[in-house]
Amino acid sequence: MDSYLDKLLKKYHLKVVYLPLDKDGYLVGHEVLVRENSTDEQIEKVILHEIGHAKNDSIVVGDYNHIGSAHSCSECKANNFMVHEKIKQYVAMGNEPDEANYVNIAVSLGINNFDEVREELLKYIPK
Repeated sequence: MDSYLDKLLKKYHLKVVYLPLDKDGYLVGHEVLVRENSTDEQIEKVILHEIGHAKNDSIVVGDYNHIGSAHSCSECKANNFMVHEKIKQYVAMGNEPDEANYVNIAVSLGINNFDEVREELLKYIPK
């Protein structure tokens, strides 16, 4: 795991545990549970998504497990965090945000909302 992910995990007081799971990952208390045998790329996306939950779930109104709008809002904020971090990484690697294919990036991140990725890329284009 790279040092940047380690820093984010420490910032939010989280540790990663690998288990045989039925889904890619979960956040349970201060543990990010990740499906064992996942690829490095998938692990990074899952960890970033779950850190997004740790960062934002306290501001979501309602019960995640019983109120659909709370669940949707929580997942949206977790995905926003992951997209933000991955686009920041993409630009830091020297890629030009105005030349990026946001649809391909969204698909590679497992995001159905292409505009979310496009809008994040636009933040890095000087006006």
